[in-house]
Amino acid sequence: MVTIPLYYILFAYFAFLLIFVIFILVNLAHLFHTGALTFISFAVTALLVILTVFVLFATYTLLADTYWQMPITIWDPSWIGGSSLMPI
Repeated sequence: MVTIPLYYILFAYFAFLLIFVIFILVNLAHLFHTGALTFISFAVTALLVILTVFVLFATYTLLADTYWQMPITIWDPSWIGGSSLMPI
């Protein structure tokens, strides 16, 4: 039986958040570098930040009571053969 702990998925989520923050910083750098400092660019950036904060808060709220040590079964030989032990 192959199992992984549930917190591995949390590591993948953190990697996604890191990439997302990098893209936000690149976006802001391009806004300042190109001189596109208009009301529309600030409004869209503010909307992006507000939605990001909302999603992070919702994620925290939904995942606060999660037991992260729970193992997830990736593969179990009994799914194919119906036996809990794999024949040698």
